[in-house]
Amino acid sequence: MFDKIQNGDFDYSHYYSEAEEARKEYSSLFQKTMDETGDYAMARTAAKMKNVRALKLDEEAFKDEQKMLWSLKNELEEEFGFCLWDKMMKSKQMDLEQLYDFYCQEKMRRKGLDI
Repeated sequence: MFDKIQNGDFDYSHYYSEAEEARKEYSSLFQKTMDETGDYAMARTAAKMKNVRALKLDEEAFKDEQKMLWSLKNELEEEFGFCLWDKMMKSKQMDLEQLYDFYCQEKMRRKGLDI
């Protein structure tokens, strides 16, 4: 499990950066068309598909992110034998390695090995 965390298996979905790139392409194409034609409606129409692509990628990113979080939660519970997900969500912000350490510390505490 820790290897997966270090490998980036649970990092942000790559779809987020693709959506951001599509938004930049939309903005660039929109501005270029506005500069060439001066027609707002034409510029929006010309760049519309870039915006649609960005929206679709946002949807995919959200689905991908939910799947990764579900997998992370389940794999942590499987490895440690307990679930601290709700407690972790109410705790201070932490990265994935800190989250793994959070579980390790709780496991040691439950075994009577407080640190």
